[in-house]
Amino acid sequence: MNAHRRIVFLTYSGASLLDFAGPAAVFAAANRLRGPEADGAARTRPLYQVVIASAAGGRVIHSCATAVDSCRGADLGFGSRDTVLIIGAEAQPLARAVKDSAIRSLLQGAARSAERYGSVCSGAFVLAAAGLLDGHTAATHWSGREALSRAYPRVQVDPNSLYRHAGRLWTSAGVTSGIDMALAMLEADHGRALKSRVARQLVVYAHRPGHQSQFSDLLVAQVGADERFAGLLDWLSQRLDAGIRVGDMAHYMHLSERTFHRQFVATFGQTPAKLYERMRLGSAKQLIETGVATKVAAHRVGFRSEAAFRSAFRGQFGVTPGLHQRLHR
Repeated sequence: MNAHRRIVFLTYSGASLLDFAGPAAVFAAANRLRGPEADGAARTRPLYQVVIASAAGGRVIHSCATAVDSCRGADLGFGSRDTVLIIGAEAQPLARAVKDSAIRSLLQGAARSAERYGSVCSGAFVLAAAGLLDGHTAATHWSGREALSRAYPRVQVDPNSLYRHAGRLWTSAGVTSGIDMALAMLEADHGRALKSRVARQLVVYAHRPGHQSQFSDLLVAQVGADERFAGLLDWLSQRLDAGIRVGDMAHYMHLSERTFHRQFVATFGQTPAKLYERMRLGSAKQLIETGVATKVAAHRVGFRSEAAFRSAFRGQFGVTPGLHQRLHR
């Protein structure tokens, strides 16, 4: 297949099927949904060729006991039209991949010669083992952030982003954020219009910018909460428009304000007021994504000043409410 670009997913026994199936669907859809070409011959030439490769080649059993045929990575001869991505896995198969010198060698070859190289989800551990993340900032699944930092102290782990890229290096966070990264690559290659058509076709509500957090602030809070605060989080989530104060939270918890504040910060790593604001902004963001006007969204989460809401929204998400809504059309 004489495609414009080749997308190579490096896989191994036990790797996550979704880590390559999701991003691969983006590039396959781009081939179907491309716009008209000026050159008649170019119109029949695919934009992307998707290739599944492994160290030894042959059939590879992935997660969910799914078998996928792969070519031998060393036979591909990576070059300037290639994107090479190592996919992730659960702990045991990932540990084996990290120790596999043949996989590391393939990645090092990609780093030397490919147009782009990187990882999906926990595949960042294999990149790091190959020495390709030293001195770089990388994204990975939230559950592996601390382990990646401990194992590879020369890697700066981004705790929030869906994906990161700097030059030729791309890394994505958990599982479906690989789709967001693939959409970003598609936009870089062929523009926003085709990216938007592909996102709609795949029923991806919108292409999320890379800086967007991997998960909502309520989910972050619930993951970090112990039983003492579970009820409080539910209570707050039902009162995002009520202007709840720290004293109100302390009263709900039957604690003095000082004791409540100290225990809350020890549990969540942020102040009660900050978490409540982030919950309100997260709810407003979801409203804006469905087409609700900025002023209405601000009012529904308790902001009386639209200007204050815009400032807080931009501080939290890095974009204005208006731009965020345009990105999600």
